[in-house]
Amino acid sequence: MIEVIMPPKSSPDGTKPAERVFLIDSMSHIFRAFYAPMANRAAPLANSRGQVTQAVYIFTNMLRKLIQDEQPKYIAAVFESGEKTFRHETFSDYKANRQQMPDDLASQMPYIKRLCEAYNVPMISVPGFEADDVIGALAMQAAGQGLQSVIVSNDKDMCQLVRDPLIVCMRQNSQVIKRKEPVPQIEWCDEAWVEKKFGVTAAQVVDLLGLMGDSVDNIPGAPGIGSKGAVQLIQTYGSIENALEHWEDVKHKTYRESLHNNAELIRKSRELARIRIDVDVHLDLNELERRPPDRAAAYDLFRELEFTALTNEFADGAVAAAKVEGERTYSMVRNRTELDALIQQLWQAEHIGLAISNSSPPGAGQQQSMHDGPAHGIAFAPRAGTSAFVDFDSFAEGREAALQAMRELLGNGLIEKSVHDLKRATALLTPLGVELAGVTDDTLIAAYVIDPTRSKYELTDLARETVGAEGGGPPYDGWSETGWQTAEVADLTSQVARVLHQRIDEKDLGSIYREIELPLAPMLYRMEQAGIRVDLNVLNELSHHLGGELARLTDKICQLAGREFNINSPKQVAECFESLNIVSGRKTSTGRVSTSKAVLEELAQTYELPRLIIEYRELDKLKSVYTDALPHQIAADGRIHGQLNQTVAATGRLSSSDPNLQNIPIRTELGRSIRRAFVPERGHKLISADYSQLELRLLAHITRDEVMLDAFQKGEESRDRKHAK
Repeated sequence: MIEVIMPPKSSPDGTKPAERVFLIDSMSHIFRAFYAPMANRAAPLANSRGQVTQAVYIFTNMLRKLIQDEQPKYIAAVFESGEKTFRHETFSDYKANRQQMPDDLASQMPYIKRLCEAYNVPMISVPGFEADDVIGALAMQAAGQGLQSVIVSNDKDMCQLVRDPLIVCMRQNSQVIKRKEPVPQIEWCDEAWVEKKFGVTAAQVVDLLGLMGDSVDNIPGAPGIGSKGAVQLIQTYGSIENALEHWEDVKHKTYRESLHNNAELIRKSRELARIRIDVDVHLDLNELERRPPDRAAAYDLFRELEFTALTNEFADGAVAAAKVEGERTYSMVRNRTELDALIQQLWQAEHIGLAISNSSPPGAGQQQSMHDGPAHGIAFAPRAGTSAFVDFDSFAEGREAALQAMRELLGNGLIEKSVHDLKRATALLTPLGVELAGVTDDTLIAAYVIDPTRSKYELTDLARETVGAEGGGPPYDGWSETGWQTAEVADLTSQVARVLHQRIDEKDLGSIYREIELPLAPMLYRMEQAGIRVDLNVLNELSHHLGGELARLTDKICQLAGREFNINSPKQVAECFESLNIVSGRKTSTGRVSTSKAVLEELAQTYELPRLIIEYRELDKLKSVYTDALPHQIAADGRIHGQLNQTVAATGRLSSSDPNLQNIPIRTELGRSIRRAFVPERGHKLISADYSQLELRLLAHITRDEVMLDAFQKGEESRDRKHAK
């Protein structure tokens, strides 16, 4: 039997340890990352090629935060060797219930190891031993040299190694997971923490685990005792051996019989749970000393994974990016002679990349507004690396002369063109009398159709991910920044469009892309331009009415509370509730009493004050967001010209912004009153159309359910028929 001999509590010279050795329990973090929920995502994170990247992404963030916040002198990532260990030889059923690593996780392991290599974090594994044993051995060696070992792991087994102040555990807690009691993002686990958490000392944890067993590792433990009984026995008898020796004194019959009948099984369970520290591994501090990351390797890895922000951060590490100056031939077109020559070349091109400049830079990550100002110039890219910018503001013969020469080319549907944000291009060219035709690709919409879960689709990111091209460099001499950027966007659009076009077809998304999404973009511009008429008098009347209701509610709420307070302040509402002993027991992540809508609705079942606060909040939102704000967004023509977004919602639905007109309530009378402020022109009507039971119709089509099919064919309510049946 191997006993864990803890080092002394101070370094050899009696001082506090000066340096720390961080030992990462890699697989523990990787499995947690793979199964962890990500905020606002239903599907796991993946790149455009379908490679799941969630575990890599979360592990990357963990490693980067660890290095940034803790600035370790020494660091290592400890992995499993992949081979069977001495525990399998001792107990054939050890980890027998473990499922094989999922394919989506196995495919990420090479990327995680490349990440460690890129960050120059040594990877350690020892055949025949688990990562826990390797970490234990290294931690003991480091502590023996007067260094503090920090075991980066949430695994409870590691707590048996804790010894103040030389060996501590560092737990990293996800803030996305909902818990009954909030926990800090980082927990430092010393001996006091371990005893408070488990009810036994760190030295007794292995005995606790021996009695409890572990269903994850298939360690049997003591039958019938469980975690609660294990804590009681260790608190009473101090160790497994002492409990076994005094089994007859145990009052609980089940515990007493289990100790008497399963002594060898309990001892075996303890040894299976014990972390071995006699592993043949040497602590090489020179090897573990933290070094700067390999920026070129990090750049290549993050670009392949399509981690946009990280790719940008390491962009200086690009070794062979397409940013080489000689690969680009960009020109400025200043007069009619040069423009005629360019147009002649463009008529011969198979495909043209197109970009238009205005007050907002082209190539943005989302569709842009129609209110961003007039066009200043157009760039054309007939082939990769070649682009020409026509500057309207400095054109020798004037803006109209340049436009007149280009109108036929731009409006010809036989000349295939690609743009980044067709809605923006339409909005900029239509006021100039140009009807853009022949657009076969919009790189923004194409990227959205391929991966609608992304938050943005900036052209520079798409270019880096698809063709390895880098954008955003300084302009050549004699170029304005706007002109150079527009020329570059046309060039990158042309290159990216070819790749995304192919991926669209490979994923069988061609009909959605070409028949629905592309034709929709110009239509959305026309809808934005038309806007919707608003009756200002209705909004003003509602604002006055809501103001009176809010004043009435304020008086009543303060009267019930017995004091005046800011009803819009969650902190003051929480303080008011506490003083009145109106509590739900729920708290925020910062430890404050929660006053969320869900909590208020729960309390409103019992108390009047929360009910009135809910009513106040709803009326205040209607007044501030709608009746007071919308009048300022009405244009001179009496209409609101909001923005309709095609590439925001992952579900494929449109969204509305500037202002958001989709969230106006409809379930309350006041909400419906606000909707009445939107009116048609005289002689016209507003018509609302929606699919009837779309999901049920799809279900009927897929399942061929006879009752549902019959109901739809007869024009009946399918859900009523199903309920009746």
